[in-house]
Amino acid sequence: MTGAYNLAGALVKHPEDPATAFAEYTESMQDVVQRAQKLPLGGPPYGLPHLINPETWWGIWMMRVIVAAMYWSGITKLLILLVRPKPASAVPVREYGFRQLPEWRE
Repeated sequence: MTGAYNLAGALVKHPEDPATAFAEYTESMQDVVQRAQKLPLGGPPYGLPHLINPETWWGIWMMRVIVAAMYWSGITKLLILLVRPKPASAVPVREYGFRQLPEWRE
């Protein structure tokens, strides 16, 4: 959503020059993209896609047993607290002067 907002803002700011708008958009999203590209394959924290995408019936059964055990033990709540993605508010959003609808002004 932040990327779409920044792209819309850059296009509004430079309506006659899309090349400049795209360059500004690319610059504004560069930090976010670089952080995302550093994530390991399969996602954080371990990057083991074969564990979360099994290809055999045995692997699927084992994954389901492990997920059920984690759910029923309550360990998932602890894991969520320890390995939490950054909140959306951690991504800087520029102000482009878009007008706000009356129902959202509260």
